[in-house]
Amino acid sequence: MKNRLRSIYELLSIVDGIEGWLSNYEQFALLQLPTMVDHVHGGIVEIGSFKGKSAIALALGSLILSHQKRPIYAIDPFVVPPFHFFWDNVLNQGLESFIVPIQKHSVDALQDCPDEIAAIFIDGDHEYAGVKSDILQYAPKVAAGGLLVFHDYSDYWPGVRKAVDECCSPSEYEYITIYDSMLFIRKK
Repeated sequence: MKNRLRSIYELLSIVDGIEGWLSNYEQFALLQLPTMVDHVHGGIVEIGSFKGKSAIALALGSLILSHQKRPIYAIDPFVVPPFHFFWDNVLNQGLESFIVPIQKHSVDALQDCPDEIAAIFIDGDHEYAGVKSDILQYAPKVAAGGLLVFHDYSDYWPGVRKAVDECCSPSEYEYITIYDSMLFIRKK
């Protein structure tokens, strides 16, 4: 990807053109997410990549908006849809050096991630047990001041809401904001 001045509207247009389930507010939030952890040590990880919409938003934010320019570790088994749909979108944006695909289920991918995580975007298994497992497995690697971001924190995915509410106590996490159904919390 060429390093040139790009408007936020251009970046949103790129992300919006990729198939996936993110509102405009959520796309904007993911573009900004890397800048929100510029002061925190560690990598940026996402669980659940589908065709790459969220990974590309995070990578564009990291490459263009953030000082750190960190790679995005994208965890997904890439069974449905197959991996090539994801990777074709990454290649089309010239982001192959900023996105590290980890073609595994999240329960098997922890060792492939950075030792310390500055931000994690969780949008994989939406069932209670899957979300709870992701939180319990990955949250200990999130640095103090780092972010945990959950997509579909809403009434229409009760498993997501229940797991987050049970595992992310206000004594350990600061609830920051919600962009549509995307909850941002900071580890204390």
